[in-house]
Amino acid sequence: MATLFDHAFARLDHAEARHEEFGSAWAAYISRHPWGAELRVVSDQLFEIIVRCHEPAPASMSLAFSDWLAALRAALDNGLYAWAAAVTGQDPPPDAAKLQFPIATTPTEFRQQARRLASLPGDIVSNLEKAQPYQSRYGPESNLLYWLHELARVDRHRRLHLGLGQVAEHHVQVGVPAGVDVRFDEDVEPYAPIDAELVIARFTTSEAVDPADIEFNPAIGIDPEIKVWAPFRLGGQRQSLKIRMGMTQLFVRNHLENMAMFSGTMPPGGFRTFGLEQAAP
Repeated sequence: MATLFDHAFARLDHAEARHEEFGSAWAAYISRHPWGAELRVVSDQLFEIIVRCHEPAPASMSLAFSDWLAALRAALDNGLYAWAAAVTGQDPPPDAAKLQFPIATTPTEFRQQARRLASLPGDIVSNLEKAQPYQSRYGPESNLLYWLHELARVDRHRRLHLGLGQVAEHHVQVGVPAGVDVRFDEDVEPYAPIDAELVIARFTTSEAVDPADIEFNPAIGIDPEIKVWAPFRLGGQRQSLKIRMGMTQLFVRNHLENMAMFSGTMPPGGFRTFGLEQAAP
């Protein structure tokens, strides 16, 4: 059944290629400088610096991300099929049409999904349960499988995920007439996705100032983002979309390698992920 696993890992290779395609689409997009910084007057002493998006991200970004999601989700399903075929010695394995790698956020949801796996040996189902997002210490939303499932489900049934920019680096300098003091609003959160516009700084002057006398120099770095995935934190820390996508690919490979190991099959390129002997599939 090694060929079946080869095909599952080929899906992973396809996902990596789509990741690179996403990056290329992003590079082409930002080369056109689609954002601009502006000063907005709130009152004669209150001002905001905003970043405004003048050109939406191209559909090519969303389509590459869609293909990336689909390839990873299919890799898990293909891996489970290969595992079932290896264990039962049958291709197709029993009830092949029902097989789907389960991803559940609660024990009840897993039991419901596990009904489709009734023909599989109990140890396979048990190992699958150990890998579920609800087993994660910090809850399902801290688990990359959860996000892969949710993002792929929305992409498949509702709409493409729109790419956009997120402020990753931020430093704003403001110049005002001599004798005028500036106080920045520390409650502004600039590290956020930019839809149409984003306030990256808000400041108050000690006296009324003509906007024409205000100079500003926002130094910002903008990374690609998928809006609904932006809240994800790993160990309480924000991770870039590039890192998240790479980690998800590694996470899926770990699952595939575990399924191959339990089947007595050597994956293409060998076992490359850490903690393989302890990891659940």
